[in-house]
Amino acid sequence: MKPWLVRICGLILLLPLLLSAEELSELRIAKPRAMDDPAYLYFSGLLQKALQKTANGRAVPPLVTTIAMAEDRMVRELRAGRIDILWLGGSKERARNLLVVPIPLERGLVGYRQFIIRKSRVAEFDAINTLADLRKFKACQGAQWGDTEILRTAKLPLVTSVNYESLFKLLVAGRCDYYPRGFHQGKIELANRTDTYPELMVYEPLMLYYPFAAYFYVHPRNKQLAQWLQDGLEKMIDDGELLAYMQQHEHTRRAFPLQATVVKRLLVVPNHYLPDFADEKNARYWFQPGDFSLAGD
Repeated sequence: MKPWLVRICGLILLLPLLLSAEELSELRIAKPRAMDDPAYLYFSGLLQKALQKTANGRAVPPLVTTIAMAEDRMVRELRAGRIDILWLGGSKERARNLLVVPIPLERGLVGYRQFIIRKSRVAEFDAINTLADLRKFKACQGAQWGDTEILRTAKLPLVTSVNYESLFKLLVAGRCDYYPRGFHQGKIELANRTDTYPELMVYEPLMLYYPFAAYFYVHPRNKQLAQWLQDGLEKMIDDGELLAYMQQHEHTRRAFPLQATVVKRLLVVPNHYLPDFADEKNARYWFQPGDFSLAGD
């Protein structure tokens, strides 16, 4: 193939990446685990609300699902321009390789972890008071999740899988001892699996905390789309709409009011992988430990 033709073909392949936000006819996203998955509905709904909030006459592109894929592949597909946007946990590496909209999508709620455990093991978890105690147990964890390295750095033993549903099965089988889930996640996950896993429960007296949040990511060339999303999310915060959305949506509503669950023991681990722009002390964007009902408060 002649060099000039190679260059033209290359430009054609890059064309979708060079379109401005106003010219995008659709937004391609990865297919969810299930179309009624509450997490997918939360993030896709928030994405559309943020775009609508500051559309200013622009047409909001419809969402079009591609195929289901693990997190690492989603990142590769976004970098290659085969999907347009994704939502994942924040990390320094992802912030270097992608364009991140720097606003936590659940106000950092996902970093407040409570454990799904087998009901027969409550007494063992009642005895956990320190990280050293917790290190005697193995956590079930997604192999490619953004917080997996946080747990490894804290020297917490892990049993991992790339398959989300298999983690429940590993827990039931005794391959791991607990499944740390965001403060809002565990209850709805078990509510949807009561018949399948009746031996599981959310253990509420203990909370593991590390600053962590999910963000929207786009290709570095889609700066206008990123700014549109950021403007919309900022306006939703100003109007109180983001918090109201969290309080009402099926994915997050079981966490509220935050003070309803009394946490007797709080274990804190640092997150050395938090993106440099993140300021977990900023209450405009992040829930603070004091927002929860901690024993002794």
